[in-house]
Amino acid sequence: MSQAAYHHAGGQPDRWDFLSLAACGLIWGTTWLVLKFQLGSLSPVVSIMYRFIASGLLIFPVSRLQGQRLVLTRREHLLAAAQGVLVFGIGYVMVYAAEEHAPSALVAVVFASLSLVNTGLFRLVLGQKAARGAWMGAGLGAVGVACLSAGQIMGSSLRSDLLLGVGLTLGSVLFNACGNLATRVNQSHGAPVSTVTGWAMLYGSAALMVTALVTHASFVPPMTVSFWASFVYLTVFGSVVGFLIYYALAHRRGFTLASYTGALTPPVAMVVSSLFEHVRWDLSALAGIVLIVSGQVMIVRSTRR
Repeated sequence: MSQAAYHHAGGQPDRWDFLSLAACGLIWGTTWLVLKFQLGSLSPVVSIMYRFIASGLLIFPVSRLQGQRLVLTRREHLLAAAQGVLVFGIGYVMVYAAEEHAPSALVAVVFASLSLVNTGLFRLVLGQKAARGAWMGAGLGAVGVACLSAGQIMGSSLRSDLLLGVGLTLGSVLFNACGNLATRVNQSHGAPVSTVTGWAMLYGSAALMVTALVTHASFVPPMTVSFWASFVYLTVFGSVVGFLIYYALAHRRGFTLASYTGALTPPVAMVVSSLFEHVRWDLSALAGIVLIVSGQVMIVRSTRR
């Protein structure tokens, strides 16, 4: 899931930058399907809690190797806690819930509207001005999400179920965007990115643990190959590797280039969903994905930090 980078570097992209983009698009494009193997046998709240406890702890040694400090100030902790609860807590729970009602690719494409919501929210709250191209891209993306969602819902006999899945995904987008505000403020004051991400994951896990205890959810995970294989993939690749590659790219070349991962993820998710979930995409869906990707490209190209 995309955060604001704390550094903007210049220079022309090289092959490692494009490999980083491809890796993030491939990893995050496949996680939407993989997380379905986490559903059903264990509460999503507990499943996500375990995932981000492991991810957060794995990130700290990497942060140390990168020379980043592991101790945060009180202000940095508060902002990391806000990021963790909103992004790694509420946001992820709503995504897991959405996947119980809609195909993984539909959830992935609707979630791609996050960059569009960020554009408006950052302008409203932080006063960050966006170029005309960014607003045009946001408009294209909004129309694209509407086309894709409407096409899938109207063409299904389970319209109410898909509508619920889309609604939960849009709710997750809103919480993630709010979490990105906290992230942006933290990074603008020089907070170490990897360390903050690790702490945010642990804070999100703590909030989920409280929720699980209050709701009397079971903490006993299933002993199945599918659950643990998907857990390892989501933890190591989807959380740790994906975020660290993304942040390394953002550190080298800036958020503008790194944001192209948002345009690469939905097409990968659509291909994977077609292969493994046998989802068929009509013309309105294809038109929707073209509009969404085009909108994101316009936003990235018009953004200057």
